[in-house]
Amino acid sequence: MVEIKIFPLIGIEIEGIGIINLGEEKAAVEKILGLPTSVYDNRSFYDDYEFRIDYDKSNKIEFIEFTYGPFPEKSKVSIYNIDPFTIGAENLMNLLTDENKGEIDDSEAEFCYAFKETSIGIYRETTQNDVEKMIIEMKENNDYEENKDWVQDDLEKAKNFWTIGIGIKGYYK
Repeated sequence: MVEIKIFPLIGIEIEGIGIINLGEEKAAVEKILGLPTSVYDNRSFYDDYEFRIDYDKSNKIEFIEFTYGPFPEKSKVSIYNIDPFTIGAENLMNLLTDENKGEIDDSEAEFCYAFKETSIGIYRETTQNDVEKMIIEMKENNDYEENKDWVQDDLEKAKNFWTIGIGIKGYYK
């Protein structure tokens, strides 16, 4: 697994590859990383590193998002020296809140948060509580045992956020 360090408001460092800075031009990124696996509009996807890069109208990086959490297969990501995909959702929220020291957009609370001062965003599709409620309902309907494997996978996945991204200063303002 390639190790990738996230530095909010700055960029990322990919072990053995180099540094990609927010605001960097697309041509410079492609010189370092090569051509993306796929491109959609202003987004370049790099499957080998399990992230995507969003460019502004001037083809400069405005956002980098790690989209393979909480079970990445090719990368090991860290932010503030912790793995955001294994620390647990509540612990990650506490850490990012402490580091943000300012306003947080929690309009989609429990699923998505934007830390406005540090330009960090986190997302998950479901929470641990949601899956636990589903398990109770499945047990009441006698559906749990036949679906146990995937439900337990979902429960494990719901314990953490699924994506983390960093943007340029003011990205969420």
